[in-house]
Amino acid sequence: LNMAYGCYWGKCSFCDTTLDYIKSYKPTDVALLIKQIKQIIKDTNIYAFHFVDEALPPHILKKLAIELLKENINIVWWGNIRFDRAFTNDLCRLLQASGCIAVTGGLETCNDRILKLMNKKISVKESVSVLNNFSKAGIMVHTYLIYGFTSETSNEAINSLEIVRQLFKNGTIHSAYYHRFALTIHSEIYKNPENYNVKPVVMSG
Repeated sequence: LNMAYGCYWGKCSFCDTTLDYIKSYKPTDVALLIKQIKQIIKDTNIYAFHFVDEALPPHILKKLAIELLKENINIVWWGNIRFDRAFTNDLCRLLQASGCIAVTGGLETCNDRILKLMNKKISVKESVSVLNNFSKAGIMVHTYLIYGFTSETSNEAINSLEIVRQLFKNGTIHSAYYHRFALTIHSEIYKNPENYNVKPVVMSG
């Protein structure tokens, strides 16, 4: 299921922000989502749902969680999020009560300078706070990480990895996957390479 088409943030400098599947944000009505969930349960007797959004919008998640609890719809669900400040301790506990068992999301890095270049608009401290809110609520947290981002130094990468190691040790995150940075022609970095000190190389056929 989808809570929205597109990404409600849609500004990360490395992402396909010029493509429709990111830039054209269209939220789904919560009443329609509840209707779809009920129908799927009725037709299949399946009670586990994966929301395949680019990033689940916190305000829609809150409304959906309240409706699931209000109508006593007992499901389990998970999906991809942005580690947004809106995911407070209270909201994460509400999501868990409504059946959320896991979230995946792009932490990307534990370095504030690189986060700023990525235009994530969140600090390492704020990201860790959000991660803690999910894990303390009993929700499994999987993070995506990027290494080799433009201008990232070896020391920054190593220090970021050390923070990730501590997050694992403290039970703040439960699994993670490192991706090597790759430039996409549909990103802000490709459109304005001079702002990121990169020179795109066009491969000939």
